Amino acid sequence: MKIQTKTIGLLAACALLSAACSRKTEAPDELRFRLNTDPPSIDWTLSTDNVSKEVIEFLHEGLLVHSLDAKVNAAMAESWEVSNGGKTYTFKLREGLKWSDGQPLIAQHFVDGFERALNPKSACEYAYFLFDLVNAEDYQGGKITDFSKVGIVAKDDRTVVVNLRNPVAFWIFVPAFWPTYPIRKDVIATHGDKWVDPGKMVSAGLYKLVEYQRDSKVVLEKNIHYWDKAALEKMPAKVVFRVVKDDSTAVALFKNGDFDIVRDLPPIQIQTLSKLPGFRSHPYLRGYYFGFNTKDPSVSDVNIRRALAHAIDRKEFDQIFGPMIRPSKTWNHPALVGYSAERGLDFNPELARKLWAEAKNKPKAIEFAYDQKEFNKLVAENIQGQWKRNLGIEANLTSMEWKVYLKALRAKSPAVWRMGWGADYPDPDTFFSLYTCKSGNNFTGFCSTVFDGLIRSGAAGQNPAERAKAYGQIEKILLEDEVAIVPLFAQTNMHLISSRLEGFDVNPMGYLELKTLRLKK
Repeated sequence: MKIQTKTIGLLAACALLSAACSRKTEAPDELRFRLNTDPPSIDWTLSTDNVSKEVIEFLHEGLLVHSLDAKVNAAMAESWEVSNGGKTYTFKLREGLKWSDGQPLIAQHFVDGFERALNPKSACEYAYFLFDLVNAEDYQGGKITDFSKVGIVAKDDRTVVVNLRNPVAFWIFVPAFWPTYPIRKDVIATHGDKWVDPGKMVSAGLYKLVEYQRDSKVVLEKNIHYWDKAALEKMPAKVVFRVVKDDSTAVALFKNGDFDIVRDLPPIQIQTLSKLPGFRSHPYLRGYYFGFNTKDPSVSDVNIRRALAHAIDRKEFDQIFGPMIRPSKTWNHPALVGYSAERGLDFNPELARKLWAEAKNKPKAIEFAYDQKEFNKLVAENIQGQWKRNLGIEANLTSMEWKVYLKALRAKSPAVWRMGWGADYPDPDTFFSLYTCKSGNNFTGFCSTVFDGLIRSGAAGQNPAERAKAYGQIEKILLEDEVAIVPLFAQTNMHLISSRLEGFDVNPMGYLELKTLRLKK
């Protein structure tokens, strides 16, 4: 007997709820999160995605930490100084820092973290974030093999000194980003890739890893060696992440009391969910787009890419998702320097059809890939319909599980693929350096020395007007001249929060304000 997929999903949801109801017990000191998929990697040197970040931010921290007002606060560094015309940063570590196994955490562990991120053998996709250090790019590229020549040194056990090749306007945010976190090379040498497993991983954040069942759950317990004892004492004893891939099932489990925090809410329920007492909405520096593999024969003609871009009416996404999104043809964010509402390609079906008619070697169909998620499915199906309606072209949709999808993009990206990108720091560089030639997150095939040069100029600029001009040129190249990506909308950060939780807050990069989280007694 054939059973419809939706029916199977409902039966599975009912089974989950039934099991939850039958086993539900009070857990007054356990914070319960929903993950929409299994984290691809909780190795902070190698992780690149938002799901992994949700776990990592409980496990570890860096020299600095992002604040709610889009600035930075002291973390493992109690103080810092900037000198040498903005090219030298000196960080003084807190006294008595320790790892979760009780071993001292010293300045050399930060140097080791930078080295591991830049080591070409690591294949860290975020290595390009550190290229502003003296000789960092040459070390990552194999031109030099002596890491002591790279611009970071442990002056003593409590002092980290970073030397940049040029001043960088936003660099103070980089030491709050996870690829710069300290590392224990002795642990990695002992356990190899298994070092991230429970019982082997050492971290230095509020919590430590005690259980990890793939595609099921991650369990953390308090790290008694964490430096901020006052904050640690008030935190929940345990944090449990459960993987529930279906958004509607996650909401049902939340209503049943099985989750304290749920994000990635189902679009069709958003109007109803927004009326719940536990609904929270926060500003978010995050955009959603589809990218082209510019080397793929079906879309290698820039006029084909322009036609496909002009054939998208973003107002239709507003009708589907409402307050979850803000339609946008720009890639820069209105809150950041250099934003211009004029950038990007408008919906223009007449021009789209003209460009399509004039293009050579037009494909009969276009491959469009996305990762499995209800939200992404709705976007992909809408684009499929608009291209059929406005250009008469078929889009063959392919969906994949998140980890499989990331591997596919890294190996050889499809002709068209969807992706979102959240700011790693509150500066336009985080959105545009993504598409430089050496970026490990650039799946477009686009590479331009002119573009990369403008990125360096924008980063080094100290005058806001000059930086704004540079990012205007950068955005024009990316969206209008090359059409490497097509922005669709900016997203809003939405959560459901249980009534037993207080002190919940999120900054514009999507980081939780961990130390204010409390479970009511």
